[in-house]
Amino acid sequence: MDSNRMTSVEIQAYSIEEAIRLALEQLGLSRDAVDIEVLSDAGPDEDAEALVRVTAKGKASQPTPGAGSGSGGGNQQRRAPGPRRVPGDRPSSRAAAPRPDRPSERVIDLDRVDHEDEVVAKGIVRELLTQMGIEADVVAIDNPSSMALTSEDPPTIFIDILGRDLGMLIGRRGDNLSQLQYMVNLLCNKRIGEWTRVVVDVEGYRVRREESLIGLAERVARQVSRTRRPMALEPMPPNERRIVHITLREHPDVQTESTGEGMNRRITVMPRA
Repeated sequence: MDSNRMTSVEIQAYSIEEAIRLALEQLGLSRDAVDIEVLSDAGPDEDAEALVRVTAKGKASQPTPGAGSGSGGGNQQRRAPGPRRVPGDRPSSRAAAPRPDRPSERVIDLDRVDHEDEVVAKGIVRELLTQMGIEADVVAIDNPSSMALTSEDPPTIFIDILGRDLGMLIGRRGDNLSQLQYMVNLLCNKRIGEWTRVVVDVEGYRVRREESLIGLAERVARQVSRTRRPMALEPMPPNERRIVHITLREHPDVQTESTGEGMNRRITVMPRA
C-alpha cells in the first residue's frame, strides 16, 4: 500500500451501514480488507448520528490524518447537537429567519396563528399524554426549523413536549412521534374547524434530526461531487426527504431524486449533467 495513502478514517452518517459505505469509498478498499469499529450507533433520541472507524487491516487504528481540519470529503468532526428547547411558552410563528449559510425557501411575512388555536393544540397534546400516563410540559414555540415556511404552507402550530425519559414518545427513528403528531392533527382540526397543521416535537428531537440530515446531505454531496457516482440514501419519511431535497436543491454539482414506494421511498443523490 502506498505510504501516502490514507489507512484509517472516521465517518459519521445517517446509519452504520451508510457510514461504512462512505468510509470504504474514501479509503478505496473492499469490506474484507478493513477492520470496522462502531464508535456510536444512531439511536432515535441521540444528538449524534452513527460514527464508525474503518482501518485497513494490519494498520493501527488512529485518527485519520487531517481530521477536523475542514478539508477532505470524508474526514468529519462530530457535529454539535442542535439547540435544546427550554421551557417557556412562545407564540408559534408562520415564518422563520433563513439560515445565512444555506439556501432556504423564500420567507414570507405571514401572520402568526391564532393564540386560541395554540391553546387548543396544547390542550389536545396534554390530554393524550395524560391518557398515556406521561407527565410532561407542553409549550408552543416559534418555528425551530431552518426550513422557513412559505405562502403555500397552511397555518402551522409548533408544539414541544418537555420532560424526562420521553424516548418512548419518539420511538425508532421518530415513528412514535409521527403517530402522535398524526393523532394531534386529526383531533385539532376537528375542534378548530379549519385546516391547521400542528408539528409536534419532543425535547427538540426534530431540530437535532434535521441537523443530522443536513450534515448527511452535505457529506454525500461532497462524495458524489468527487466520484461523479450516484449514491442512494436509506428510505426516509416524506418530511425527512424534504429536508435533503431543500438542502441540496441549489448545489452546483449534484441533484436529488426520490424513487420507490411507501416506506421504501428513498433519495438518490446524483451528479448534475
